[in-house]
Amino acid sequence: MDNFGYFVLTIAILSLKCNYVIARYTWVSNDEFENHISPEDLNEFIKWGTKSNDSTPTLSTRFDYASYEDNTTILPVPDIVGCFGLGSFQIIQEIWPFNMRPDTSNDVNTHFYFSSRQQPNRVQVFPGSQFGLEWVDFKPNRRTILIVHGFMSHSNASWVREMTDAFLEWADVNVIAADWSAGGNTWKYWRAVANTRRVGSDITDFMNQLMSATGAKVRDFHFVGHSLGAHIVSYVSYHIGRVSRITGLDPAQPCFRTLNLIERLDDTDADFVDVIHTNGRLLQKIGFGLPDPIGHADFYPNGGMRQPGCANKTNSFWSRLLPESVSRLQQAICSHGRAYLLFTESLINNNCTFRAYQWNLTYEGVNASLQATCPRTSSLCSVMGIQAMGDSTQPRAKGKYFVITSEKQPYCRYDISHPITDLLKDLRQGFRMDRMAKQQPTVTPQYADPDPPTSPEDISTTTCKSWIQKLFNFG
Repeated sequence: MDNFGYFVLTIAILSLKCNYVIARYTWVSNDEFENHISPEDLNEFIKWGTKSNDSTPTLSTRFDYASYEDNTTILPVPDIVGCFGLGSFQIIQEIWPFNMRPDTSNDVNTHFYFSSRQQPNRVQVFPGSQFGLEWVDFKPNRRTILIVHGFMSHSNASWVREMTDAFLEWADVNVIAADWSAGGNTWKYWRAVANTRRVGSDITDFMNQLMSATGAKVRDFHFVGHSLGAHIVSYVSYHIGRVSRITGLDPAQPCFRTLNLIERLDDTDADFVDVIHTNGRLLQKIGFGLPDPIGHADFYPNGGMRQPGCANKTNSFWSRLLPESVSRLQQAICSHGRAYLLFTESLINNNCTFRAYQWNLTYEGVNASLQATCPRTSSLCSVMGIQAMGDSTQPRAKGKYFVITSEKQPYCRYDISHPITDLLKDLRQGFRMDRMAKQQPTVTPQYADPDPPTSPEDISTTTCKSWIQKLFNFG
């Protein structure tokens, strides 16, 4: 298969990284994948995957799925959204008809649901003249939580509802769940990326209207975003004036591994940015989350690449269609979704906290991290989840941390003392993020190196090349 065919298939894999990892289940069945893809999308995929004798389509003959609605909101939306880190995506547009134009606000239809302890049943609030705050129990003196889902998910997903309930159990807060499923429920991942700017604009306008109508203050906001949602909330926070906290749940990697901080989540977007990395591995190894530390505190459960309990074997349709095994795809989707399950558990599991150990992001450093002493006044150890911001009894988390979890709920258990062997092997063989490490701790024989490499070439390393460059082997 030529590079073009592999590119088409790789984009399909990326686009299937949906957030349909249902809470209380360890993976999603392939039937749910196949039933979710519309026949029109599948036919289009097959048509594009077939090499044509026609010449490369020009701009005038490319598919146009959305019209551009100029300046429909207070915050302008660009005409073309690039795959961030690749400029305006011109190289790819010359060989394949990507449409990176954001949809209109009416097409994306971003909408908002409010909940509180006094009114736990969700009530929709409409932006604009039909604001409708009189129907909800919103108090500006409470902390306000905004939850934003990611690609191929929605605000009624079980994890969003369970996180909402957990927040209300944890404290007397306002919870707002934003829904942009009309802009992200397509296997065309690049279309969802383009729409993140439309969604960010619409949520920004809504939050400004909310603050103007109620007197709520930006410093009382805590934004929580999963996958693409993590980059959306960073965009909103940047434009409304920097909220108090952003929690990024495995922020999306494809199209967002860029040094331009305006385009993705980073530690300048809020007073405190904590990130939980659960599927941060090289893209060609099916990694949907950013592996790089981008917050004030970055937590890597079980090394942050693959999560225990995330495995499946199947002989479904996709295993015959895609170049990568579906079991690896499901494993990645399960690991990608584990981030929101861990954060939700941190809100309600009062009997256990996710102890986090400072880590230098090397395989060799795992032992040294887990064996380090944890004085309460030091940031050498912290807590992953809602308590990462610190309080009177423990300092605020700062830096990079290794966290051990179990393979099923409850994920937090005090009787786990070291990661399981196959995860350590995956951590060693998958990638090494030791570019900034000046020296490595001594490896101890307790549980290091479960499968020693035979040569230095056995250990692959990450580079600064983008995933598109790696895919086409240029640059």
